[in-house]
This record gives sequence, structure tokens and C-alpha cells, in this order.
Amino acid sequence: MAFGEGPELAAIGRLAAAMGLECDARDKTALSLGSLAKDCRFDRWTAVVMLFHDHEWEAPLLEQALSSEAFYVGAQGGERARIQRTLSLASRNIEENRIARIRSPIGLIPTCRSPETLALSALAEIVGDYERLYG
Repeated sequence: MAFGEGPELAAIGRLAAAMGLECDARDKTALSLGSLAKDCRFDRWTAVVMLFHDHEWEAPLLEQALSSEAFYVGAQGGERARIQRTLSLASRNIEENRIARIRSPIGLIPTCRSPETLALSALAEIVGDYERLYG
């Protein structure tokens, strides 16, 4: 599951499809600000990635993902975004150990300059985690 906006979301959807991975990429236009994602079930085989520039969209979706068995929960963003995300989730009474599950920054490459590189970096991290757990 990928949630977000812009070229990063499109790039992760294209690369996942090219790799033969099932990826439900949902643009923020398919979501309601402050709401959970409808028709989403995150099981232990699910990776959830947040690719928002407007991070206020993330809190309910992250709460939904963190309350699931998803094997990977990640969100793009720099240090300021990570701090704000942590404070936002803590204000929603999300336990610290659940918040600590969030991978941020996402990916194997610390800083990516293009949406395609971010997609490759994130998917490489996700596939690596999956293989370690289930391979």
C-alpha cells in the first residue's frame, strides 16, 4: 500500500508493477483528510508507505497501519517531518513502541534526488525486509 501525492507515488506504482509486485497506490484525492483509508486491510504480508509532501494527511493512515500486522510501515520526510509526525501520533495516544515501527527516512539511499530513485530505494528496503522475514 502506498499513499501520497505527486511523482513519487506514481514512480513507486510503476516500479512495483514492473517488478510484478501488487501495489495499491492511492493518491490523496482518493482519501479524506483526517480519515482512515477505506477498503484497506493490512496483514502481515503488507508494506505501507507514506509519500506525502503535506504530512497532515499521514496521522490517521499511520495509526491504521501501526495498529495492523503490516511488516513494514514507512514515511518519507526529513528530520523536521519525523519530529512533527512523532508529536502528532503521540497526541493521538499512539504508544511510543508503535511509533518506533515507522521507518523514516524510507529506503536504502539516504537522500534521493528523483522520484524514481526514491521508489527504487524504498522498494529495495521493503523487498529486503520481506525476504528476511518470509524468504
